[in-house]
Parts: sequence; C-alpha cells; structure tokens
Amino acid sequence: MNTAAAAPLVNFGSPLGINTNEALENNTSLPFVNLFKLSMPFDEARPWFTKGHVQYDQNGWPKLLNGGQAGTRFLNQIDPQALPKGVYTVKYDGQGRIRYGGSVKVVSRGQGVDLITMTPMSDKKITATLTIDSSNPRNYVRNIRILLPGGICADNPLRSVSTARQCRGNYQSFADNYNHITFNPDYLNFMKDFKVLRFMNMAGITRNNLSQWTKRPNLNQSTWGGKEGRRGVPLEIMVKLSNKLNIDPWFSIPHNANNDFIKRYALYVRSNLKPHLKAYVEYSNETWNDVFVPQAEHMKQTGTRYKLDTDRRVAGAKYYSLQSTRIFKMWEQMFGGKERLVRVMGGLTSDMNLSHTILGYRDAYKNVDALAVAPYFYVSQERMKSIRSVGQVFQQLEAKDNRYSIANTLKNVGQQAEIAKSYGVDLIAYEGGQHFVQSKTHSVTEGATPYLIQANRHPHMATLYTRLLQGWKKAGGKLFVAFSAPRPYTWHGSWGIKEYINQPMHKAPKYRALIGFAKGHKCWWAACNSTSIKRLPKPINVAQKIYSGDSPDFEKPLSVKIRKQGHARNGIQLAAQNNMRRVINGTIHGGRDLAGSWRSSWDDKNLYVKVNIVDDRLVKDSAKPWADDSIEIYIDADGSRKSRYDGWNDFQLTYRMDDQKLTVGGRTPPHKIYAIQHKMIKVANGYQLETTIPWTTLNVKPKHGHRVGFDIQVNDDDSGDQRDAKLAWNAKTDQAWKNPRMFGELVLSN
Repeated sequence: MNTAAAAPLVNFGSPLGINTNEALENNTSLPFVNLFKLSMPFDEARPWFTKGHVQYDQNGWPKLLNGGQAGTRFLNQIDPQALPKGVYTVKYDGQGRIRYGGSVKVVSRGQGVDLITMTPMSDKKITATLTIDSSNPRNYVRNIRILLPGGICADNPLRSVSTARQCRGNYQSFADNYNHITFNPDYLNFMKDFKVLRFMNMAGITRNNLSQWTKRPNLNQSTWGGKEGRRGVPLEIMVKLSNKLNIDPWFSIPHNANNDFIKRYALYVRSNLKPHLKAYVEYSNETWNDVFVPQAEHMKQTGTRYKLDTDRRVAGAKYYSLQSTRIFKMWEQMFGGKERLVRVMGGLTSDMNLSHTILGYRDAYKNVDALAVAPYFYVSQERMKSIRSVGQVFQQLEAKDNRYSIANTLKNVGQQAEIAKSYGVDLIAYEGGQHFVQSKTHSVTEGATPYLIQANRHPHMATLYTRLLQGWKKAGGKLFVAFSAPRPYTWHGSWGIKEYINQPMHKAPKYRALIGFAKGHKCWWAACNSTSIKRLPKPINVAQKIYSGDSPDFEKPLSVKIRKQGHARNGIQLAAQNNMRRVINGTIHGGRDLAGSWRSSWDDKNLYVKVNIVDDRLVKDSAKPWADDSIEIYIDADGSRKSRYDGWNDFQLTYRMDDQKLTVGGRTPPHKIYAIQHKMIKVANGYQLETTIPWTTLNVKPKHGHRVGFDIQVNDDDSGDQRDAKLAWNAKTDQAWKNPRMFGELVLSN
C-alpha cells in the first residue's frame, strides 16, 4: 500500500468526525458553489411551482412545457448571514425565459446569463424560487447553474474573495470556474477540522431502496435534491471532497444494493480515493430503527425468509450481521485486502443484546473492526410535557432518574465498550450529542420546542458537550462522529453543531466545545494519527450472548416447586420467594430502577401468584399495556412446551399497573379469563400484584407432581410513549409472547 500522505493537516490528530447533511434546499451548510444542485426537483414542485403536463428528459430538465410551467425552489428559509453578499450569476443552456420569485431581485438579463441578488423576506430569511415560463422545445432551457458571487485565490480554496484585487494574479471566479471549483470555500473551511466525514445523509441512504448501480445519483442530474429515497449526492462528489481535504470518508451502503452495486462502489473508491486515506464501510444506517421502515423491514423480512430466527427482530439483526460481513468481503476483494478499510457494524447505545448478536452471530466479529453506537443525551417525551424554561431542560439532563441523562448515557457507553473489547473491536460513535426534539409538535413556538432551541444556543451546552466527550474517552470510546454539519434549528430538532455554515464560533456552543476538545485531546488510540490501521487482536473464544430462540439454553428452563396451601389463607405469604434477574430488553439502571420477585402456591381450585415490583417511576400513558409499567404472567397449563400457543391452555396475561382490566396476548382464549381475579396495589417504592387463577380456566386438574409451564416478566416505562426495559424470571429473550418453550416451570407439590 502507498502510505505517502500529504503534509500534516489540522485534522491529522483529531478524535472527531462529522456527519454531512441531506441534499435539500434548506441545507445551511451550503456545500456547493452551484446552489441549484440542492434544489427541489421540478417534478416534485407540483402544484406550487410546476403546473400542467410537463415532460422531462433523463436528467430531470423540463423538455416540453405543453402550455404549463416548470418551477422549483432552490433556497428555503436560509439565514441571510449564511450566504455571501453580492451578485449571483445564473447560467443556463437553451432558449426560454426564467422568472424568479421570493427573495430574488433581477439585476440584468442576457442570453443564457442572468444576474441576481437576494434579500430577506418578511420572515428575515432567504427563500428563492425560479420558474421556466417559456422554453424552445428544440433547444429547451436546461443545465441551470446558480453560482456564488466572487471566487477564490487558486492557492487557497478554503477562503472566498470578492474580487481579483484580493489575489496575487491567481484569482478564479466561481462564475467562470465552476466546472472545477465544486465546493463552497466556507464549507471546506468548516470541514477541514474533522478526521472523518460520514456521508450517510449526503448520500441519501435513509429510506432509500436503491439497488442498481445504473440508478445511482449521477453528475448530470438537474439536482441532487428531492424526497427521501430519491435525493443523494453522487459518489464522485463525496470522494472528491474527501481528497480535497485529506479526510477519511465513511460510506453507507444502501440496504437493497445488489452485488454489482457493492463491488462497483468499492472499485470506484479504491481507484479514486487518495491512497493514504482510509475508507469506513457500513451497511445502511440504523437498521434496527423501526422509524426507518424500508431498511428495518428489509432486515426483518429477509432474515425471516432465510429462517435465521423465529423472532423477526432477531432474524433482522442476524441478517444485518451476515450481509455486513458479505459486503466487507466484497470490498476486501475489490481493494485487494483490508489494509485501507475500517469495517463498521452499527448498534444501539442502550441495547447490549443487539451488539452481542450482530458481532457474535456466526463469528462476524472476526471480520469487523468497529462497533458504532450513537451516544445521545436528551429529555424523554413524557417529561417534555412539563418543560417551561431552559433551566428545566438542563435540570432534566442532570436528573438521576432520567435514563437519557449524560451520566446514564455514559453508563451505557461503558457497557458497550466492554462488549466491543470482548470481541476485539473498537467502540466508535457514528452519531452523538444532544437529541432535543419534542414529537407531535409542528412549530418552533409549540410546547417545549422554543426552550429546546434556546438550550442549544445557551453557553451551558458547550459544558455538556465537553462532559459527554470527556466521558466518552474515559469510558473507552474512540472516534466520535458528531451529528451534524450546520443546519437550521426547527421543530424537527436542533441537529446542527452550527445553525449555518459561517456562524461565528462564539455563537455556536456545540461547535466551540467540539473544536476545543479536539485541540486539547489529540486522538488517543493506536494508529489514529497514522495512515495505517491498527486492529485489535481477536479473541480465540468469545462468551457470546446471542439472543436467539434457537439457543439450547432454552431447553433447560428454570424450575421451582410450589406447595399446596391447604386451608391456610396466607399460604402464598409463606411460599418461597423467586427473584427476576434477567434483562431481556433495554437497560435497567440498578435495583431502584426495576427489580422484581414472585411467590406462588396452589390448592384444588386455584393457582395463586403474588408479584412484588420495585420501580422508581410509574408510567401509564400508552394504548398498549405492554408499553407501560406492567406484569406479564405466562402459563402453559399442561406443560406441553410447544413452540406455539395451542389456543386451549396456553396463556399470556398482562396486568398493567393501576389498571383493573386484564388483557391477553398470543392465542390466549379470551372467553376463558373472566373468572381470573386480581388486585394491584401501589407501594412506596413500586407496586404489587395478587392474582387468583382457577384451574378450570386453565383446563387442567391439579395434582402432586403436575408440571406447569410458567414465566413472569415485567415491563418498565420510565420515559413515556414506549417500554424502556423488560425483566424476566426464566426467559433470556423477549419471545415468550409467541413461544411457550421460553417458559420456565412450576412443579406442584403437596
């Protein structure tokens, strides 16, 4: 391998990377000299700007208006300070007339060249549109370029200048040199400080079903913007940016990409990326996240089709692991080895089981260099409802019972670091930082949103970022790729580490903290500031904790004897206590967060169960009982241990805290549960359940020695909206709701 590198750059020893942004007209990173490349596609601008039966060529240019009009928006709600001041040049091929709207003022017109300026609208933002009102069908308007004012001195592409007088005879205007000056100097100047650029957003990976190489984004498209699944910047541009700044690129492969796509992608990178740069390779993005339906469902459906597991989610995780390994091997084939590759698998910060599965399945860890998680800190949705000030936002981030506080997030990081170490891989962050957003709001003035935005602008945010980064390093994390490049703060979230590309550092506390940390903490891991890759030694044997319904551990269920209580009413009080110790979903932060125990006894008429739960926060706000604090009792009354509910005497009974209604799941016969009695009692540190279940309901006759399939599981909801963790007595995975083989057993004893 050629290890000859460029002269040491400012980012050479940086421990930080940065996520790029989507190709959209509201992208205040403003990466390109040609603003039109982020515009809304003409055909997506209907009915606002495009009207009538317009026909388009293969690159999206309107070739026939047919009496209609073709319009678009090329800037949307941009802070005026983000844009260079001056006259912008609009160039286009063909014959026709372009009409401008919004912030645009026409200075002059010429054949194929218009000069425009832009001024803020009433909302004090720049929104700019253009519409093709007439076009010669034989020579239609196309290849529109909207070019920044000014240019660069050829020896300094990271600084824009207004006129040639600012250069020493080597001035290059954007208007005349856009073919080789691709990037906005302000964008290059911002990006130069980072060691890695993650191109997931810029490439348009989210919800993108792209599968064929010939369908990928290309240089000749009218725009690289558009809706999810369509937008995306060409690979050629991403490699060019990496080479320009000597920054290692991080590529995300579309979830549906075929083998030809994967190999050609890798071949292009090998052939065109500077030889001293490393390439990070990851399969898709957050494939565990059901918010991103196409990639999440692709994993589950494919994993299920291949029969990798009986649980769809586990099957999806296993398929992700398998396909990641396949992609890594194809890249190694195209690169002629793995010397320039960092092979990444993406996990979920709070889900340790997922990390074990993707790394451990079929020894995938042997072909992986890094486990990537996203250490975010934030306020839960349930707590958002009470936020009335910026101070309350920061108070919640320090609250011990907020599972998304910085302290609790770093606890998860520590656990993930141990997992990564056990498999011989690095722990890195594919994203991270604050995650302030209140769902179900639709404006910047609604609910907690204005306080969340103010918190992002507050100087204390710099302190929090510094704590996160220092804790990340201390816990064992390595490369930290922040989220994200400059973007405006909206009700969708305040994701940018700046609000616009050239925002001063003193107004951007998150950016200030990141750069300050990078300057004070040069990368601390082996070969970080080297062109070579230092891999951790792989363990010979790994104590894998793969959550799988196929695990032989489930053939050996926990078993306890329960005694017949005779005529004593307090028989259950004298029964032995059984503790629940197995975390099968999410993360539990100690015994105060969630703990449980149960007792059971029987007589000739009933099965008696008492459950004691320690829970520091009781929540009831969801339509589904299992998403709130609740107790699930599983019974296979005849002990048949079938892999599916038999619809006769297999039961899933759910008792929600502070709810008198009993609900059932699986194929539990609902007409059978009317005779079951229960009462739920709140206590100082949690709640208790006592329930009486008739044997007639269970369709069995009790006797000494009879075996009953049995398990108790507890759902914990601390944040509202959804379950945060789950505890079980017997099961090691959350599959009991569909598979009675996951149950332990009770043995009736006299």
